[in-house]
Amino acid sequence: MKQNLCTVVSNVEVMPDIHLMWIKTPNIACSVLPGQFITVRCGDFTLRRPFSVHQASPLMGEDSGEGEIALLFKVTGKGTLWLSERQTGEGIDILGPLGEGFSIAPTKSGQSKHLLLVAGGIGIAPLVLLMQYASSQHQITLIHGASTANQLYPSALPKIGPSSAGKKRSKLSPLPTGVQFIPVTEDGSMGKKGMATDILPDFLDWADQVYACGPLEMYEAMAEMSLPALSIAEGRSNLKLRKCQVSLEVRMGCGFGACYGCTINTNQGLKQVCRDGPVFELDDIIWQEVRI
Repeated sequence: MKQNLCTVVSNVEVMPDIHLMWIKTPNIACSVLPGQFITVRCGDFTLRRPFSVHQASPLMGEDSGEGEIALLFKVTGKGTLWLSERQTGEGIDILGPLGEGFSIAPTKSGQSKHLLLVAGGIGIAPLVLLMQYASSQHQITLIHGASTANQLYPSALPKIGPSSAGKKRSKLSPLPTGVQFIPVTEDGSMGKKGMATDILPDFLDWADQVYACGPLEMYEAMAEMSLPALSIAEGRSNLKLRKCQVSLEVRMGCGFGACYGCTINTNQGLKQVCRDGPVFELDDIIWQEVRI
């Protein structure tokens, strides 16, 4: 964990109210792991804002430059509004990398070949870095649920993605080769109509490991999926949500375990999201007590 005064390389609105910001920070770019996050001092606000690391330049090729990370964030309040207004060349104060990220079982055992990723809305942010790390050794299916088509991940949908060839840094990078992308929209404007969790059972007998990031309601729906109910409803046996890791997005104070402001209750006792997470096993969390 290091505090850095970093330079904004680019900052572009890539979806309605959602920005992609590239930041020059060589030490974090070379050390960050999928699922980890940074905190940003947004103007004069006392508390830093946490953001998942969306991409890292060592994995992105020559066009992305060296020693950069990307944040994909939604403007939801004064802090993120301030961040969305930063211009190329401006400095921002960041701290990271922080937290415990996703873990990927080795493929040698033959039990982790198929990875299922489930994103709800802006929950796509940390899962792209996970795909970049895992795609060379695993088969990956990504389910992305959103309210409407223009909130789906643009680089997976060429018709609604950025089109300016002269702004390579402003583009979201394409999904790694071989990733199966399954869009789901609540209004049916693209892909299947409904919620991401509606089609999740269709892939449970295929997936060896499941990774998810999204709103609390999505996690609660996933936690309620029981083997008997799914077996009867779907007419299949041995359906279960296997080895599911989820990334929690909760309010944080310090971001590194000093203030206990992000404490949650788990089957293993009290845990701090910033230090023990933000990634947890789905069935370890006592969901009825979580407040996001």
